Amino acid sequence: MEFYELIKTRESIRDYDPEKPVSKELLMHILEAGRLAPSAGNRQPWTFV
Repeated sequence: MEFYELIKTRESIRDYDPEKPVSKELLMHILEAGRLAPSAGNRQPWTFV
């Protein structure tokens, strides 16, 4: 997907089902994407519990 297309079609989810299961594989994929994302001033202030 082209970057512009990604920006143009993004969504903010405000209503979700907390009972819907999320696979461990998907959760790990999301966490890895967050870990690789840039941070302001390369501070990398995140922590994982």
